[in-house]
Amino acid sequence: MIYMVEMALIDLHRRAEWDDWYLSHMKKLISIPGIQATQRFESLTPHPSPFVALHQVTGPEVFVSDAYRAKAGPGGTGEWQTRMNNWNRNVLAGIDETPDVPMDGALIVVEDGADAPVALRWAEAIGLDRSVVRRGFAVVAARADAEAMIALPGVRVCVPLTPRLRSA
Repeated sequence: MIYMVEMALIDLHRRAEWDDWYLSHMKKLISIPGIQATQRFESLTPHPSPFVALHQVTGPEVFVSDAYRAKAGPGGTGEWQTRMNNWNRNVLAGIDETPDVPMDGALIVVEDGADAPVALRWAEAIGLDRSVVRRGFAVVAARADAEAMIALPGVRVCVPLTPRLRSA
């Protein structure tokens, strides 16, 4: 299952500090039972929520666990919670593992009803915000091959900010 978090950073002048914090936050997340992998991205396509994190989870029960509540969720973001907006959290079923996007590749995120010239895997929102009905995902190994999709309606081209981290 995929836990997809999307947001915008309000204080862009603190971007480097936020990126450092987010990497440590990702490491904390994969220490929580039921969170198996995580990777973070930035959209090359203009979008109200240009930052995306994909977390691989065993199921929605993770979000009601004591471990998750103690380390994560909106309360686990500390001062950054007020420095982010357009924040959406969706649990998506239909894909068991988050894609492993190479650092020189791209993640393609497609809205329900849109079309992209790549083979997509679709997942449906089943939990948390449910701000979308479903999303399509594809990995493009070479970033240059994805650039032509930037202008397609409903298609977001995202580049990795981190490698995919896995739990121990």
